[in-house]
Amino acid sequence: MRAVLIYTDGNTDIATGHLMRCLSVACALQALGGRAEFAVSDETSADLLASFFPEKSSFPIHVLHADYRKPETALGGLTRLLSHSPDGPVFSPAADGPKQESFLPERFFAEQFPALLIDSYFVTQDFLEALRSLVKTAYIDDLYAFDYPADLVINYDFAPPERFYSKAGKALLGCGFTPLRAQFSGLTPVFREQVEDVLISTGGTDAWNAAGKFASALLTTPESASWRIHVLTGPMHAHRNELQALAASHPQLLLHEKVTDMAGLMRTCDLAVSAAGTTLYELCAAGVPSVSFTMADNQLPCSRDMERFAGIPCAGDVRSTPDLTGRLLSLLFSLAENPQKRSALSRSMHAAIDGKGAERIARELLSL
Repeated sequence: MRAVLIYTDGNTDIATGHLMRCLSVACALQALGGRAEFAVSDETSADLLASFFPEKSSFPIHVLHADYRKPETALGGLTRLLSHSPDGPVFSPAADGPKQESFLPERFFAEQFPALLIDSYFVTQDFLEALRSLVKTAYIDDLYAFDYPADLVINYDFAPPERFYSKAGKALLGCGFTPLRAQFSGLTPVFREQVEDVLISTGGTDAWNAAGKFASALLTTPESASWRIHVLTGPMHAHRNELQALAASHPQLLLHEKVTDMAGLMRTCDLAVSAAGTTLYELCAAGVPSVSFTMADNQLPCSRDMERFAGIPCAGDVRSTPDLTGRLLSLLFSLAENPQKRSALSRSMHAAIDGKGAERIARELLSL
Protein backbone atom coordinates (compact mmCIF):
# COMPACT_ATOMS: atom_id res chain seq x y z
CA MET A 1 0.00 0.00 0.00
CA ARG A 2 1.24 3.44 -0.88
CA ALA A 3 1.64 5.49 2.29
CA VAL A 4 1.18 9.23 2.85
CA LEU A 5 2.54 11.01 5.92
CA ILE A 6 0.35 13.90 7.13
CA TYR A 7 1.87 16.66 9.27
CA THR A 8 -0.61 18.87 11.12
CA ASP A 9 -1.66 20.04 14.60
CA GLY A 10 -4.68 21.14 16.60
CA ASN A 11 -5.15 22.82 19.98
CA THR A 12 -6.94 25.70 21.70
CA ASP A 13 -4.95 28.26 19.69
CA ILE A 14 -5.43 26.89 16.18
CA ALA A 15 -8.65 24.93 16.86
CA THR A 16 -9.53 21.63 15.21
CA GLY A 17 -10.11 22.45 11.54
CA HIS A 18 -6.65 21.33 10.40
CA LEU A 19 -7.03 17.96 12.10
CA MET A 20 -10.52 17.37 10.76
CA ARG A 21 -9.78 18.11 7.12
CA CYS A 22 -6.58 16.07 7.21
CA LEU A 23 -8.45 13.19 8.81
CA SER A 24 -10.97 13.34 5.98
CA VAL A 25 -8.11 12.96 3.50
CA ALA A 26 -6.62 10.11 5.55
CA CYS A 27 -9.92 8.22 5.48
CA ALA A 28 -10.19 8.79 1.74
CA LEU A 29 -6.66 7.42 1.26
CA GLN A 30 -7.62 4.33 3.25
CA ALA A 31 -10.79 3.85 1.20
CA LEU A 32 -8.71 3.95 -2.00
CA GLY A 33 -6.38 1.23 -0.70
CA GLY A 34 -3.61 3.55 0.48
CA ARG A 35 -2.28 4.11 3.96
CA ALA A 36 -2.04 7.29 6.03
CA GLU A 37 0.01 8.11 9.11
CA PHE A 38 0.11 11.34 11.08
CA ALA A 39 2.98 13.39 12.45
CA VAL A 40 2.08 15.99 15.09
CA SER A 41 4.14 18.39 17.16
CA ASP A 42 3.02 17.35 20.64
CA GLU A 43 0.84 15.10 22.78
CA THR A 44 -1.96 17.68 22.86
CA SER A 45 -2.43 17.34 19.11
CA ALA A 46 -2.08 13.56 19.32
CA ASP A 47 -4.79 13.28 21.97
CA LEU A 48 -7.16 15.60 20.11
CA LEU A 49 -6.61 13.87 16.76
CA ALA A 50 -7.18 10.41 18.25
CA SER A 51 -10.45 11.60 19.77
CA PHE A 52 -11.77 12.30 16.25
CA PHE A 53 -10.91 8.93 14.73
CA PRO A 54 -13.93 7.12 13.26
CA GLU A 55 -15.11 4.03 15.13
CA LYS A 56 -13.72 1.59 12.57
CA SER A 57 -10.53 3.44 11.60
CA SER A 58 -7.37 4.50 13.37
CA PHE A 59 -4.05 5.79 12.14
CA PRO A 60 -0.55 5.75 13.65
CA ILE A 61 0.39 9.10 15.18
CA HIS A 62 4.06 10.09 15.43
CA VAL A 63 4.76 12.74 18.09
CA LEU A 64 7.70 14.95 17.05
CA HIS A 65 8.12 16.85 20.35
CA ALA A 66 8.32 20.13 18.45
CA ASP A 67 6.84 23.62 18.75
CA TYR A 68 3.82 23.83 16.41
CA ARG A 69 4.50 27.58 16.00
CA LYS A 70 8.01 26.83 14.72
CA PRO A 71 7.79 24.03 12.13
CA GLU A 72 11.57 24.03 11.70
CA THR A 73 11.73 22.33 15.11
CA ALA A 74 9.88 19.39 13.52
CA LEU A 75 12.28 19.03 10.60
CA GLY A 76 14.55 16.55 12.36
CA GLY A 77 11.69 14.28 13.37
CA LEU A 78 10.07 14.46 9.94
CA THR A 79 13.39 13.69 8.26
CA ARG A 80 13.87 10.61 10.42
CA LEU A 81 10.35 9.41 9.67
CA LEU A 82 10.86 9.87 5.96
CA SER A 83 14.12 7.89 6.17
CA HIS A 84 12.41 5.02 8.05
CA SER A 85 14.06 5.77 11.38
CA PRO A 86 11.47 6.87 13.96
CA ASP A 87 13.05 7.82 17.26
CA GLY A 88 9.96 8.38 19.38
CA PRO A 89 6.76 6.68 20.43
CA VAL A 90 4.01 5.96 17.95
CA PHE A 91 0.47 6.26 19.26
CA SER A 92 -1.77 3.51 17.93
CA PRO A 93 -5.25 4.40 19.20
CA ALA A 94 -7.53 1.42 19.69
CA ALA A 95 -11.04 1.77 18.33
CA ASP A 96 -12.57 0.94 21.69
CA GLY A 97 -10.11 2.42 24.15
CA PRO A 98 -7.43 5.00 24.86
CA LYS A 99 -4.40 5.35 22.65
CA GLN A 100 -1.54 2.99 23.35
CA GLU A 101 2.06 4.17 23.24
CA SER A 102 4.30 1.71 21.43
CA PHE A 103 7.16 1.42 18.99
CA LEU A 104 6.17 -0.03 15.65
CA PRO A 105 8.45 -2.76 14.26
CA GLU A 106 11.06 -1.76 11.73
CA ARG A 107 9.32 -3.67 8.94
CA PHE A 108 6.42 -1.21 9.27
CA PHE A 109 8.68 1.42 7.75
CA ALA A 110 10.06 -0.74 4.97
CA GLU A 111 8.13 1.27 2.39
CA GLN A 112 9.17 4.90 2.08
CA PHE A 113 6.45 7.51 2.25
CA PRO A 114 6.06 8.66 -1.36
CA ALA A 115 4.23 11.81 -0.29
CA LEU A 116 3.97 14.22 2.63
CA LEU A 117 0.83 16.33 3.18
CA ILE A 118 1.38 19.47 5.30
CA ASP A 119 -1.35 21.55 6.92
CA SER A 120 0.04 24.33 9.13
CA TYR A 121 -0.28 28.10 9.11
CA PHE A 122 3.28 28.46 10.42
CA VAL A 123 5.25 26.95 7.54
CA THR A 124 8.07 28.89 5.93
CA GLN A 125 9.61 28.73 2.49
CA ASP A 126 12.81 27.21 3.89
CA PHE A 127 10.81 24.54 5.73
CA LEU A 128 8.94 23.50 2.59
CA GLU A 129 12.04 23.52 0.41
CA ALA A 130 13.94 21.34 2.88
CA LEU A 131 11.19 18.73 2.85
CA ARG A 132 10.65 18.92 -0.88
CA SER A 133 14.24 17.79 -1.35
CA LEU A 134 13.36 14.58 0.53
CA VAL A 135 9.85 13.68 -0.59
CA LYS A 136 6.97 14.77 -2.80
CA THR A 137 5.22 17.46 -0.79
CA ALA A 138 1.64 18.73 -0.74
CA TYR A 139 0.33 21.74 1.17
CA ILE A 140 -3.22 22.85 2.06
CA ASP A 141 -3.46 26.63 1.86
CA ASP A 142 -6.11 29.17 2.75
CA LEU A 143 -3.96 32.12 3.80
CA TYR A 144 -2.02 33.06 0.63
CA ALA A 145 0.94 33.86 2.88
CA PHE A 146 3.50 33.33 0.11
CA ASP A 147 4.11 31.34 -3.08
CA TYR A 148 4.52 27.84 -1.62
CA PRO A 149 7.32 25.68 -3.07
CA ALA A 150 5.53 22.31 -3.08
CA ASP A 151 4.80 19.60 -5.58
CA LEU A 152 1.08 19.99 -4.94
CA VAL A 153 -0.87 22.90 -3.43
CA ILE A 154 -4.54 22.57 -2.48
CA ASN A 155 -6.75 25.64 -2.04
CA TYR A 156 -10.50 25.02 -1.93
CA ASP A 157 -11.63 28.64 -1.92
CA PHE A 158 -14.28 29.26 -4.56
CA ALA A 159 -12.09 31.40 -6.81
CA PRO A 160 -8.42 31.33 -5.77
CA PRO A 161 -6.03 33.22 -8.08
CA GLU A 162 -4.54 30.60 -10.40
CA ARG A 163 -1.28 32.47 -10.98
CA PHE A 164 -0.49 32.85 -7.29
CA TYR A 165 1.05 29.38 -6.97
CA SER A 166 3.81 29.65 -9.57
CA LYS A 167 6.25 27.53 -7.51
CA ALA A 168 3.86 24.62 -7.17
CA GLY A 169 4.28 21.61 -9.41
CA LYS A 170 0.49 21.37 -9.56
CA ALA A 171 -2.36 23.27 -7.91
CA LEU A 172 -5.76 21.84 -7.01
CA LEU A 173 -7.97 24.92 -6.91
CA GLY A 174 -11.63 25.48 -6.20
CA CYS A 175 -14.38 24.17 -3.94
CA GLY A 176 -14.37 20.81 -5.73
CA PHE A 177 -11.36 19.99 -3.54
CA THR A 178 -13.02 20.76 -0.20
CA PRO A 179 -11.87 17.86 2.03
CA LEU A 180 -15.04 16.67 3.75
CA ARG A 181 -15.86 13.34 5.36
CA ALA A 182 -17.28 10.62 3.11
CA GLN A 183 -20.68 10.92 4.81
CA PHE A 184 -21.15 14.26 3.02
CA SER A 185 -20.79 12.79 -0.47
CA GLY A 186 -23.91 12.42 -2.60
CA LEU A 187 -26.41 13.86 -0.12
CA THR A 188 -29.90 14.96 -1.12
CA PRO A 189 -31.15 18.04 0.78
CA VAL A 190 -34.20 17.66 3.00
CA PHE A 191 -36.49 20.69 2.92
CA ARG A 192 -39.38 21.35 5.32
CA GLU A 193 -41.86 24.23 5.12
CA GLN A 194 -41.79 24.97 8.84
CA VAL A 195 -38.66 25.70 10.86
CA GLU A 196 -38.41 23.48 13.92
CA ASP A 197 -34.70 22.73 14.41
CA VAL A 198 -31.76 25.16 14.21
CA LEU A 199 -28.07 24.25 14.37
CA ILE A 200 -25.37 26.51 15.86
CA SER A 201 -21.70 25.84 15.11
CA THR A 202 -18.95 28.15 16.35
CA GLY A 203 -15.85 26.00 15.95
CA GLY A 204 -13.96 23.79 18.36
CA THR A 205 -12.87 26.50 20.82
CA ASP A 206 -15.18 29.56 20.57
CA ALA A 207 -13.16 31.93 22.75
CA TRP A 208 -15.77 34.67 22.17
CA ASN A 209 -18.67 32.55 23.47
CA ALA A 210 -20.57 33.20 20.25
CA ALA A 211 -22.60 29.99 20.71
CA GLY A 212 -23.70 30.93 24.22
CA LYS A 213 -24.67 34.48 23.27
CA PHE A 214 -26.64 33.43 20.22
CA ALA A 215 -28.35 30.48 21.91
CA SER A 216 -29.37 32.74 24.81
CA ALA A 217 -30.84 35.26 22.36
CA LEU A 218 -32.86 32.57 20.58
CA LEU A 219 -34.14 31.20 23.87
CA THR A 220 -35.50 34.61 24.88
CA THR A 221 -36.99 35.64 21.52
CA PRO A 222 -40.73 34.89 21.00
CA GLU A 223 -40.29 34.07 17.28
CA SER A 224 -38.06 31.10 18.12
CA ALA A 225 -39.82 29.94 21.30
CA SER A 226 -40.92 26.65 19.71
CA TRP A 227 -37.59 25.83 18.02
CA ARG A 228 -35.22 23.11 19.12
CA ILE A 229 -31.73 24.60 19.22
CA HIS A 230 -28.80 22.28 18.55
CA VAL A 231 -25.31 23.48 19.53
CA LEU A 232 -22.07 21.73 18.57
CA THR A 233 -19.55 21.70 21.39
CA GLY A 234 -16.63 19.62 22.63
CA PRO A 235 -13.77 19.26 25.10
CA MET A 236 -11.85 22.25 23.67
CA HIS A 237 -14.83 24.61 23.81
CA ALA A 238 -13.87 27.53 26.04
CA HIS A 239 -17.41 28.06 27.36
CA ARG A 240 -18.57 24.48 27.53
CA ASN A 241 -19.60 24.66 31.20
CA GLU A 242 -21.72 27.73 30.58
CA LEU A 243 -23.47 26.01 27.68
CA GLN A 244 -24.15 22.97 29.83
CA ALA A 245 -25.68 25.17 32.54
CA LEU A 246 -27.84 26.93 29.96
CA ALA A 247 -29.02 23.61 28.51
CA ALA A 248 -29.87 22.31 31.98
CA SER A 249 -32.44 25.09 32.41
CA HIS A 250 -33.78 25.05 28.83
CA PRO A 251 -34.93 21.63 27.53
CA GLN A 252 -35.16 22.90 23.95
CA LEU A 253 -31.39 23.56 23.94
CA LEU A 254 -29.55 20.39 22.92
CA LEU A 255 -25.75 20.08 23.07
CA HIS A 256 -23.90 17.67 20.76
CA GLU A 257 -20.39 16.34 21.38
CA LYS A 258 -18.37 13.73 19.47
CA VAL A 259 -20.97 13.52 16.73
CA THR A 260 -20.22 10.57 14.45
CA ASP A 261 -23.07 11.15 11.99
CA MET A 262 -22.77 14.89 11.47
CA ALA A 263 -24.48 14.70 8.08
CA GLY A 264 -27.46 13.02 9.72
CA LEU A 265 -27.68 15.68 12.43
CA MET A 266 -27.50 18.47 9.87
CA ARG A 267 -30.25 16.93 7.77
CA THR A 268 -32.61 17.06 10.77
CA CYS A 269 -32.13 20.84 10.95
CA ASP A 270 -34.00 23.46 8.96
CA LEU A 271 -31.61 26.38 9.49
CA ALA A 272 -28.05 26.85 10.70
CA VAL A 273 -25.74 29.54 12.01
CA SER A 274 -22.08 28.73 11.47
CA ALA A 275 -18.63 30.24 11.60
CA ALA A 276 -17.12 30.35 8.11
CA GLY A 277 -15.01 27.21 8.42
CA THR A 278 -15.26 23.54 7.49
CA THR A 279 -18.73 23.18 9.02
CA LEU A 280 -20.09 25.75 6.57
CA TYR A 281 -18.85 23.62 3.66
CA GLU A 282 -20.51 20.59 5.29
CA LEU A 283 -23.78 22.50 5.58
CA CYS A 284 -23.53 23.24 1.86
CA ALA A 285 -23.11 19.56 1.04
CA ALA A 286 -26.14 18.79 3.21
CA GLY A 287 -28.13 21.69 1.71
CA VAL A 288 -29.05 23.30 5.05
CA PRO A 289 -29.92 27.01 4.62
CA SER A 290 -27.37 28.92 6.68
CA VAL A 291 -26.17 32.26 7.96
CA SER A 292 -22.43 32.73 8.53
CA PHE A 293 -20.11 34.89 10.60
CA THR A 294 -16.34 35.06 11.03
CA MET A 295 -14.07 34.80 14.05
CA ALA A 296 -10.59 34.50 12.46
CA ASP A 297 -8.74 36.07 9.54
CA ASN A 298 -8.55 32.83 7.56
CA GLN A 299 -12.37 32.67 7.56
CA LEU A 300 -12.79 35.99 5.77
CA PRO A 301 -12.25 34.65 2.20
CA CYS A 302 -14.62 31.76 2.92
CA SER A 303 -17.43 34.01 4.17
CA ARG A 304 -16.96 36.39 1.25
CA ASP A 305 -17.01 33.63 -1.36
CA MET A 306 -19.87 31.77 0.30
CA GLU A 307 -21.96 34.91 0.06
CA ARG A 308 -20.94 35.64 -3.52
CA PHE A 309 -21.13 32.16 -5.01
CA ALA A 310 -23.59 30.26 -2.79
CA GLY A 311 -25.74 33.11 -1.47
CA ILE A 312 -25.03 32.52 2.24
CA PRO A 313 -25.51 35.85 4.07
CA CYS A 314 -22.71 36.87 6.45
CA ALA A 315 -23.58 38.80 9.61
CA GLY A 316 -20.04 40.07 10.20
CA ASP A 317 -17.03 39.36 12.40
CA VAL A 318 -17.32 38.48 16.08
CA ARG A 319 -14.25 40.63 16.80
CA SER A 320 -15.49 43.86 15.27
CA THR A 321 -19.19 43.85 14.38
CA PRO A 322 -21.46 45.80 16.78
CA ASP A 323 -24.46 43.71 17.87
CA LEU A 324 -23.42 40.64 15.87
CA THR A 325 -26.07 38.62 17.69
CA GLY A 326 -28.78 41.02 16.55
CA ARG A 327 -27.60 40.81 12.94
CA LEU A 328 -27.56 37.00 13.09
CA LEU A 329 -31.10 36.95 14.49
CA SER A 330 -32.36 39.31 11.79
CA LEU A 331 -30.88 37.23 8.97
CA LEU A 332 -32.06 33.96 10.47
CA PHE A 333 -35.65 35.13 11.01
CA SER A 334 -35.72 36.54 7.46
CA LEU A 335 -35.02 33.03 6.19
CA ALA A 336 -37.37 31.35 8.65
CA GLU A 337 -40.28 33.52 7.51
CA ASN A 338 -39.72 32.87 3.80
CA PRO A 339 -39.84 29.19 2.72
CA GLN A 340 -39.13 30.08 -0.92
CA LYS A 341 -36.00 31.99 0.08
CA ARG A 342 -34.84 29.09 2.25
CA SER A 343 -35.45 26.59 -0.53
CA ALA A 344 -33.49 28.66 -3.05
CA LEU A 345 -30.58 29.02 -0.62
CA SER A 346 -30.58 25.28 0.05
CA ARG A 347 -30.33 24.57 -3.67
CA SER A 348 -27.54 27.09 -4.31
CA MET A 349 -25.50 25.83 -1.34
CA HIS A 350 -25.88 22.19 -2.33
CA ALA A 351 -24.88 22.96 -5.92
CA ALA A 352 -21.61 24.51 -4.69
CA ILE A 353 -20.20 21.53 -2.74
CA ASP A 354 -20.56 17.88 -3.74
CA GLY A 355 -18.63 16.37 -0.81
CA LYS A 356 -16.09 14.50 -2.95
CA GLY A 357 -13.08 16.76 -2.43
CA ALA A 358 -11.22 14.50 0.01
CA GLU A 359 -11.33 11.63 -2.48
CA ARG A 360 -10.01 13.87 -5.26
CA ILE A 361 -7.13 15.04 -3.05
CA ALA A 362 -6.34 11.46 -2.00
CA ARG A 363 -6.12 10.32 -5.61
CA GLU A 364 -3.69 13.15 -6.41
CA LEU A 365 -1.54 12.30 -3.39
CA LEU A 366 -1.34 8.63 -4.39
CA SER A 367 -0.33 9.62 -7.90
CA LEU A 368 2.59 11.88 -6.81
